[in-house]
Amino acid sequence: MGARGGVARANVFDALEQRLAAAAERDDARRSERAYLDWPPEDERTVFRATSAVNGDVRIAAFGPFRSLRFNDVEQGLSYVVDEDGDARGVRADDGALPYEYLRVMTAVSIGLSSWRGVDLVREGGRLLYIGLGAGAAPAFAQRKFPMCDVCVVEIDPMIIDIVREHHGLDMDVVRAFSDDDSRGDGRLRVVLADCATMMRTCAPKSLDVIFMDAFDGDGEIPAHLIEDNFLRACAEALTDGGSLVLNMFNGVRGSPARDAVATFARTLARVIGPVCSFPVMESPVNVVLSATKRKQGERDRPSREEIARAAALVGEQSGFEWSPKRLVEGAFWVEVDDKKGGDMKEVIAGAPGILGKFRGRNGTIMPREFLVTLDDE
Repeated sequence: MGARGGVARANVFDALEQRLAAAAERDDARRSERAYLDWPPEDERTVFRATSAVNGDVRIAAFGPFRSLRFNDVEQGLSYVVDEDGDARGVRADDGALPYEYLRVMTAVSIGLSSWRGVDLVREGGRLLYIGLGAGAAPAFAQRKFPMCDVCVVEIDPMIIDIVREHHGLDMDVVRAFSDDDSRGDGRLRVVLADCATMMRTCAPKSLDVIFMDAFDGDGEIPAHLIEDNFLRACAEALTDGGSLVLNMFNGVRGSPARDAVATFARTLARVIGPVCSFPVMESPVNVVLSATKRKQGERDRPSREEIARAAALVGEQSGFEWSPKRLVEGAFWVEVDDKKGGDMKEVIAGAPGILGKFRGRNGTIMPREFLVTLDDE
């Protein structure tokens, strides 16, 4: 083939890649949180409702292919389902969809920090534990994108396990106890029916690469025992050196109770586990994502924004993400607590303030007051 023919062929492949990328982006857009929020409220229908001894009034609201899990009308999870037959049965969870933006940020943070410290989630796998099942979208996504990983969930409410299987269509193995046996590569999502505080005490030391915490009660609060030192020490013990606890919290404007709670918990995480990083959820400032990384002796434990972003981008490309994990971690801050000012939370740009430092989250992760006004008007 002549040089001109080679160039033409390369152009064809480039055009094909661009078309495929555009198609993937469109497909992701229709399964995103924004698409869910655009769904007409009058189309809402209830596919399940019952009273749980653990979480109170439990309801699943359907908006077309979206299924919203709610406790006492506080939204706790969101999934995208396919193969619906019209009567709320026979649905299958689309495990390639991750609608909530904050769950995407949590996922991007975990892969960025893991990859930066040398954990190959794609080819070698790792051990990931999710505290709280919700609608199951995040652990299902992780199991699909990282089949070599051992992905496990701990959920205290048996009703949630049953309805997520039936009405969110999630395929999972329910087990009665957490096993320290490494199950990487079998491609199965496991759910342990247990209280996470009790289960964490049974985990083998240094056995988990990432712990995800997205657990709220029927009032929308993190259960009190999950923010206590004893539980966090158990998490630290179970994490590998350099492993991270990644969690979602409700955010607030400066001086609000929600923002004060973020600062208080960040201070506790730094004291019990290790360096804390904060990440804004740009499309949903009502959320903020924190990570606490267990120190590894003799190694640097504070990567820059650029290092986290590059690592997340690499894993996203290897795993075929339809959205950009790089974009979601570019606004990383390292959290410093000023004890002289009553434990104030100070967010410092991760790394040298280059381009990312200038334009990403210049006001930290504090929720803008304009967003609060928008919420009040709704």
